[in-house]
Amino acid sequence: MIVLELLILVLGVVGWFIMLKKSNGSVVAEARLKSTLMEGEVVVASGCQMRAAAPFNRRQLVAITNSRLIKISRGLFNNFNMIDYQWKDLKDAQVSDNIMSGVFGSNLKFKVLKGPELVILGIPNATAEAIYRHAQQQEQAWEEKRRVRELEEKRAISGGVVIGSMPGAMGGAASSMGSTLDELEKAKKMLDAGLISDAEFHEIKAKILARV
Repeated sequence: MIVLELLILVLGVVGWFIMLKKSNGSVVAEARLKSTLMEGEVVVASGCQMRAAAPFNRRQLVAITNSRLIKISRGLFNNFNMIDYQWKDLKDAQVSDNIMSGVFGSNLKFKVLKGPELVILGIPNATAEAIYRHAQQQEQAWEEKRRVRELEEKRAISGGVVIGSMPGAMGGAASSMGSTLDELEKAKKMLDAGLISDAEFHEIKAKILARV
């Protein structure tokens, strides 16, 4: 009976040590993070894994900056392994609270455009929510950039009809795009393909006809 009580006591002490003991590892990891920032790069939010989420492993530090997401883990010999992801390579951010989130934190999940899915477990709730909000903003911004880039590429493939560079804006210079009918046909195809709006089409049409 005494042996059992001693065993329970030892397990309780060990459990307390694992679950609650504050390690200076997070402080060292934060210092390591700051030393790797590029010029002009600013940390938006950062936090270490909850102790309960990594009871037998060294906790990971997760940070987001204005240009990337960074994950830092400490090796066996106090060396650091750092993986970073540019915001342009991440999409579909998800956040989920664990049961007893005050102890086990929240989980983050990202789709990586060129790589396996990124999953980060047991991040403090406030940090996870801050990362999620910023990731949503970055995703929307990059989706718009990709949309504009794709639109410009399609315009170039369609013959390079761009309002700002229409031959009519050159003061009657000789057209390098063929006849007026050819230019009108290209503009109409772009309208039908959704590459330009109706207002843009009529503006292009007016500039072409103004040269006739």
